[in-house]
Amino acid sequence: ALLLGLAVACSIWRSSSAWSAAKLGRRATLAIPLLPILQQPSLAEVSDIQWNEPKRKKTSLESLADDFTRAFQQTQWGVNGRVQPRFFDDKFVFRDPDVTTNGLQAYSKGTGAVLSNCKADAIDVTVNGPNQFAIRWRIAGTANVPFPGLKIKPYIVTSTFTVNSDGLVDSETDSFSIPTWDLLLSAIAPWWPGLAEPTPPLTSPYA
Repeated sequence: ALLLGLAVACSIWRSSSAWSAAKLGRRATLAIPLLPILQQPSLAEVSDIQWNEPKRKKTSLESLADDFTRAFQQTQWGVNGRVQPRFFDDKFVFRDPDVTTNGLQAYSKGTGAVLSNCKADAIDVTVNGPNQFAIRWRIAGTANVPFPGLKIKPYIVTSTFTVNSDGLVDSETDSFSIPTWDLLLSAIAPWWPGLAEPTPPLTSPYA
């Protein structure tokens, strides 16, 4: 039944222009049991983001990774969508195990539509290639769909970012410390045996 619900949910969300633009994959399946009351979410309010602000000048990858992580923590854009465009290529691509999103504005709007009641805490950042770095961060809070307040079990996201020749971040690929099926069961049946423990609270060194 869960797999069938997942298939139906993915079909619905991928066919919707608003949802296909959203960064939904890692938490979207939390809404599956409540599909009968699913409603279209409002897009994140991003009208005051300075989309045409000057881009950040190219620096060493280590400097970029540190500045980027501090901005990520300060603005909380990983959950509220309030990106700082100066760090990004406008054609930024987001990927997780379920969804690919094209364009920085689409990423921004979709993220805020789903996760604006969550908190992101950056744990560390590692340069792990000639043009990429990875941030590990804890997510906790509630989802906005299918109704505000759907609790998300805290877990760790590893976001790997690639950097283009201009020194701008052009992609993000996410992986998760807890499988999606576990997050789903934790939301609807937290008493289910064998579920992973939530990630304990932490204080980000980038706060």
